[in-house]
Amino acid sequence: MSQLSELALEISACTKCILSKSRTKSVPGEGPGDAAIMFIGEGPGFHEDKQGRPFVGAAGQFLEELLAALG
Repeated sequence: MSQLSELALEISACTKCILSKSRTKSVPGEGPGDAAIMFIGEGPGFHEDKQGRPFVGAAGQFLEELLAALG
């Protein structure tokens, strides 16, 4: 098991913050472990919580537009 997979399991079981009280899914992130750039969001929104994936809501759409503008 990779370190990122282990971290995702730890996040899914974590109860140290208030997000654990109301979340339906944890959102540990996704992507390659050796990525040159990492984007960190403030916290999962409604759509992220429902899908268990980061940046799938309105903020994610805006991020996609910004990244597309940068090429």
